[in-house]
Amino acid sequence: MKVLHATTAVGWSGGTEQCLLLAEWMRKMGHDAHILTVKGSELDHRAERAGIPRVYFPGSERMSLKKARQLANLIHRYDVVNTHISKAQWLVWLALRFVKRKPRVFYTRRVPYPISPLSALTKYNLGVDGVIGVTPEICERLKRYPFISRKVHFIPSGIDLERFNPRVESNLRKELSIPRQTVVFANIGNFSKVKGHHILLPAFRRLLEAESENLLLILAGRDTTQKACLDLIKNLGLERHVLPLGFRRDIPEILKITDVFVFPSIKEGHAGSLVQAMAMEKIVVASHTGGIKCYLKHMENGIAVRPGSIESLYSGMLTALENLKNEKMRKKARETAKKFDIRRVAEETIKLYMEVMK
Repeated sequence: MKVLHATTAVGWSGGTEQCLLLAEWMRKMGHDAHILTVKGSELDHRAERAGIPRVYFPGSERMSLKKARQLANLIHRYDVVNTHISKAQWLVWLALRFVKRKPRVFYTRRVPYPISPLSALTKYNLGVDGVIGVTPEICERLKRYPFISRKVHFIPSGIDLERFNPRVESNLRKELSIPRQTVVFANIGNFSKVKGHHILLPAFRRLLEAESENLLLILAGRDTTQKACLDLIKNLGLERHVLPLGFRRDIPEILKITDVFVFPSIKEGHAGSLVQAMAMEKIVVASHTGGIKCYLKHMENGIAVRPGSIESLYSGMLTALENLKNEKMRKKARETAKKFDIRRVAEETIKLYMEVMK
């Protein structure tokens, strides 16, 4: 089977990571999987290093009929095209008007936001063979539209359990000059309001005031070293206790030196970085929202808090400090993460493709 995974994202996100992982594992399963991306993007570079063939969207500016025809000449060569972001789906949907041999088209929906009736009627429906929701909540939203409800399928996002493994080695504590006795909290996420940094930092300040100064918070993700984030840190007087690292590729190594992983998102789909931390057997504190509610069980495999609440997050982090040696919780977290093994996700996705093609 010849499969094309597509995204227009230039930076790194959960959707771009899934493009890479699915293409990589489908190739291991014997399928000819390629990636449709933006030339020079982070995904383009990582796919090249992984030996995955790429094709490129015809220009990054607004789509035209000429470019739609150019894209049509690319996608007609494939049996399946699976898009992973809204813009990519729109571009593929437009290109379908010009293809001579139509591939099966699947759109993977990763965010829990409402969709418009126009989108439901067009890019989720006409010429689309299946819509994959990565959480039950997303699937339920999609099924509210009767004309696409039969096309909706639930397949979660996956993680590479070998890469995110408690046995990973890391010298980062030494490289970052973090004292051995310091308790390290970490958050992996691009700086934005929806990711809850404006909740995390005040809650962490309260924790410092209540406990001791022997705590450090690492922030890794796009824009965590930019002015807006740095100003928020400075205004709260947290310069000595918060370490913003910006965009990083060494996430397993960061998680290895982490004692508590904090995920304060206001809204969330699957939350891949949270599952990655659980796979590393970390004590996790996370907002009980979106797809997280399906797998995070309070005081069993992690600590659940109310989204948007500084008080609840502070209380959750305090509870995490009390459970640093809770080996049962850590093991349960790893067992939960195993349910999202990328190999299983790739197999389920290929099975769906084949069922629809029949």
